[in-house]
Amino acid sequence: METNNNQMPQYNNGSSAQAPQFNNVTPMPPTSAPTGNAEHFKKYGLLSLVFGLVYGFCLYNNHASITYPIFMAGALIILKLFRAKDGFSLLADCHGKKGLGVFYVVSLMLLSIHRCMTTSSALEFLERLAIFLLFFSFIVYLYVDTTGFDIGAWFLSLLCAIFKPLEHLARPISDHKAYKITNGKIVDNEKKKTITAVFLGIAIAIPLLIIIIPLLCSADLVFENFLSNIKFDFDISEDVYHGIMMFLTALLGFWSAYTIITSMVLKELRIKVKGEGTTNPVIAITFTSIIGLVYILFCAIQLLYLFSGSIALPEGYTYAEYAHEGFYQLLAVCILNIIMVSICQAFFSKSKVLKILLTLIATCTYIMIASSAMRMILYVEVYHLTFLRLFVLWFLVVLCFWLAFLIASMYVKNFPVFRACMVAITLAFLAFIYSNPDYQIARYDLAAAEEQIDDYDSVKSYICYNLSYDAVPAIVDNEELLTAFKTAHYSRDSEIYIDSKKFSGFRRFNISYYIAKQYLK
Repeated sequence: METNNNQMPQYNNGSSAQAPQFNNVTPMPPTSAPTGNAEHFKKYGLLSLVFGLVYGFCLYNNHASITYPIFMAGALIILKLFRAKDGFSLLADCHGKKGLGVFYVVSLMLLSIHRCMTTSSALEFLERLAIFLLFFSFIVYLYVDTTGFDIGAWFLSLLCAIFKPLEHLARPISDHKAYKITNGKIVDNEKKKTITAVFLGIAIAIPLLIIIIPLLCSADLVFENFLSNIKFDFDISEDVYHGIMMFLTALLGFWSAYTIITSMVLKELRIKVKGEGTTNPVIAITFTSIIGLVYILFCAIQLLYLFSGSIALPEGYTYAEYAHEGFYQLLAVCILNIIMVSICQAFFSKSKVLKILLTLIATCTYIMIASSAMRMILYVEVYHLTFLRLFVLWFLVVLCFWLAFLIASMYVKNFPVFRACMVAITLAFLAFIYSNPDYQIARYDLAAAEEQIDDYDSVKSYICYNLSYDAVPAIVDNEELLTAFKTAHYSRDSEIYIDSKKFSGFRRFNISYYIAKQYLK
């Protein structure tokens, strides 16, 4: 029979035999198991690094150029490779459906392409926000089972997808450490401790010196003069500075990609489907019936005053003043109504009476939206068009879509309100940005008349100082205005256009700026 090697040798008390000596064996210190996930770093580490490099090169200090669609194409390819690592498709959701995935990819590319087709700062903010939200919505669509999600669950999942990775700031480091340990590349702990101690000592010394040096200077004028005569010729050039900042941007891109994808793979985003509301509907019936009566009275006044004009306004009170006075308040009420209808549907038990009252409030909201649009149109006819006025008219159209889908969800069970809104709003936004708003505004205002626009001296000054280069093709036939626009955007000191550095060169090439320069020569 074989002897078990782990068995201890047996000795009798009376035996003279000595215990064996192990003089040449050094016991190994116990090693703790790695806390990170080595497999994740092996699968996603390199791809996340590539994403960071693409992000840093394309988007550092550069959000309106030809590199934006290049970045988005690269990001989608990397996301496809991420998905392929786990045996999934770029387009398919958790149930294998691909229709909405195609919509996400096409929409993200169209939004990104338009970034190099406009120089408008307002569109830059709106488009970057739209891309950010749509991309995270795409991530949720790919990795989370959204069956039964209402609009509230979708918004909550978006917030979690954005902020959940912040819980794991050290995950790339711990996973990398686990990967090195797994592959036998253990770091010398003593060397690591020494380096850490040096950096910690420097970190302690800096704040202490900030306190100590001023005290010593005030204590001894000779010491103060000595320090003041020391001149440092160290000067970081602009290129070096931007290189450092681009590296930090790439680092941020790497961290974001790695933490987001690992959070999704680990199924850390869990949203509980609420189901149908259970709260007593009498509560909602009571407050919606009271509010509904007020809305009926308000809508009757709108029909009499604004739409028909059959009742005279107070003396000295123009329709333009009447229209502008309550527009934003009315817009706020419309948004509040949509939120109220959504909450009533989500939290209160089904009731035919409540459904009728919510439909009544939705109908009144449509009248309010029409009133808001009429008010703005009346105001534009007198004071002409600006970007904000055009945008709020577009936003009113979006509210109409949202409200229509909410009404549909009252009568169609499991109607996908969020997905319908997302698709409709995305398509409406694409139509808005590709219509070239600044160009349309300039063309309309020139055709209307050169009269005062609120705080601006004239249509001419508004176009020159408040619209972007997108508006230039609309004013090419007006030599005086074209010259004024050039003067407003040209620096005589440096003899270049003020935005030349922002929209020129390989990384910063912008189509709208290039076309405008051809007209402004």
